[in-house]
Amino acid sequence: MFYILLSYLLGTILFAIVLGKVKGIDLQHANSGNLGARNAGRTLGKWAFIFVAVGDGLKGLLVVVVGRMLELPELTIALAVIAVVLGHLYPFWNRGKGGKGVATVIGAMVAFSPLLIFVFLAGFLLSLLVTKSATLSMTGGFILYGIIMSVYIEAGFIVTIALVLVIWKQRHSIVERVKPNVLE
Repeated sequence: MFYILLSYLLGTILFAIVLGKVKGIDLQHANSGNLGARNAGRTLGKWAFIFVAVGDGLKGLLVVVVGRMLELPELTIALAVIAVVLGHLYPFWNRGKGGKGVATVIGAMVAFSPLLIFVFLAGFLLSLLVTKSATLSMTGGFILYGIIMSVYIEAGFIVTIALVLVIWKQRHSIVERVKPNVLE
């Protein structure tokens, strides 16, 4: 239980906030106001995108790596993945206003099942061919990865819940990108 709580707390470290403090910019009030890599990059440049994406991704990766080093059950590690994602999405100290969790969940995906990341990439690329939207393609990749995880990996269904949380957090962006295509 302590490991899961620490995973949530780790998730609440938002690298967009850290970078914003260093740069003297409140990213919650810049561009989209999201506390993630895309908004950091849009506001502060490519290096900011990379810094925030890598930092947020390492949170997910670290939770899985530490769980495996401690030889914890896969179910416990999967629950910690949900906890780190929830921490990123809904940090208690910022009134529940965090990022969208994409980098954090991808970091966890890479560590949880490195070979299955190619399933995610295949789903992403196939979706990108059809939708021409990174947001929709990410969703397509998450869905394919989640299906394969749930079928073939012990505790994979639990990790899939983290993917659903990230998709849910992006629901407004997804609707924005789907709506113009549906109306045409």
